[in-house]
Amino acid sequence: MTDETTAKPRKGILLKARNGDVIGFDETGLRMNLSDSVISDIGRRLGSAGARVDASVLGDIDAWNVREANGWYVFSARLPGEQGVREFRRLKEAVDDGTPDIFANPTGALFAVLGLGGPRRADTYDVAPRFPFHVVTAGDDLGAAGNSGSEENTAVTHVQTVREQTRDSLIADEIIAQRHADFRALPVIFSRTEADSAASIAKLTTSIGYRNFEQTLANFCAGARVMDLPAKVLSVNLDYVLEDVVSSGDEWRAGMYALMDKVTDLFADHGLRKPLFTTMFDAGTQGVTDTPVLRAQWELSWNHGSHDFVHVAPSYMFGLNEFGRPDQDALIQMTEMEAAAIEAMNADTPWACPLFLLAEREDNGKTIRCRAQAQGTLVLDENDPLSAGKECGFHLMGATNKVKIKEVSIAKDDPCDILIRFDKAPKGDALELAYAIGHAPSSDGMPANRGAVRDTWSMGSRTGQTLYRWALPAVLPVH
Repeated sequence: MTDETTAKPRKGILLKARNGDVIGFDETGLRMNLSDSVISDIGRRLGSAGARVDASVLGDIDAWNVREANGWYVFSARLPGEQGVREFRRLKEAVDDGTPDIFANPTGALFAVLGLGGPRRADTYDVAPRFPFHVVTAGDDLGAAGNSGSEENTAVTHVQTVREQTRDSLIADEIIAQRHADFRALPVIFSRTEADSAASIAKLTTSIGYRNFEQTLANFCAGARVMDLPAKVLSVNLDYVLEDVVSSGDEWRAGMYALMDKVTDLFADHGLRKPLFTTMFDAGTQGVTDTPVLRAQWELSWNHGSHDFVHVAPSYMFGLNEFGRPDQDALIQMTEMEAAAIEAMNADTPWACPLFLLAEREDNGKTIRCRAQAQGTLVLDENDPLSAGKECGFHLMGATNKVKIKEVSIAKDDPCDILIRFDKAPKGDALELAYAIGHAPSSDGMPANRGAVRDTWSMGSRTGQTLYRWALPAVLPVH
């Protein structure tokens, strides 16, 4: 039919297919007939804009605005935790027996904080998380600690909330807490620690624990796909120092490089960017104060090749028992430091503890200048909160005459140099200046190795203490 005054058609068909008209038009504009698959795809992309359902499908919880979308219930709720009223999600149907877990509805990506190391790293703690619906793990009923190298993990595609806490799951919780305090977006973070009792770093890289780490990464990526989110790993926390009782320093260091290479290749296989590796600089225990592996960490701190690697803090700043395990306050402080470092590094903000690089005699023979690399000015903490003494954690090894440290001070001509003045000129052909390593055993609940040198960064801890970036242990030949 045409309009006699304009001779233009008022409706018609522009495109046909064998199964019917595709695009037509009338006086209101274009009209399209979409296939069922296109409609389904639009519904999937709209996500939370699904059909509304009665909140009773979720059970007896304080929830409202429940929508059904792509196999999920998405809803608003007031649930336990410090997150407040937020949007949550839950699978419509359980993957296995029981009721599916509820967790926060993530935006942007599914993030991960992963751990790999010895048995200490997989320790679990009866600590209540502050954001229990924002930290998840693989849906294999193993929890955040995994199998601890006892048997191999299985492949799963869904995630669960965390029942028992590990250091890594508590780091994830702390990252969310720090973001919450700054009114930033709150992510959902996947956490899993894989550990093994291997006796050397070389054996760790081929252990069941490492193979479980491979499966965990695959499970994380599968979980992100099911949630229709990109997968992004915030950090891989390596923790394997005191556990290595057989390697030389060179063997341990080479093993760490090999482990990081292997993990980086694994990430590439899954289409993930190369990981940020984080770790504590292990300063030993109350009785273990000087081993080749403890010393080998120093070179790793400044020479980590092409890897993104950072020593978060020296462990001497935390209360550890004779087995190198933290007390409650130390656990909280560790997670606070690790979370701060991970957040800084992922925001391209430098994070580096002061690192001593060179020890040289001054012209008078009684003074040794210790040169450091640091983010800003060095500080000799006059309050000495770690009880390092007037030597500030320094002592001399290999002297053939008895010498005592008389004074430790910041050099006036360079704020990153420390001057150690002795009562007389030290003698010996193999003098070594040590900081926070090789001290006599302690009995005060703190590691024997400790120091009083830090930079100007600080952060208040919820334990009531102030946290600092203390200098890393070092043993330097005196030139």
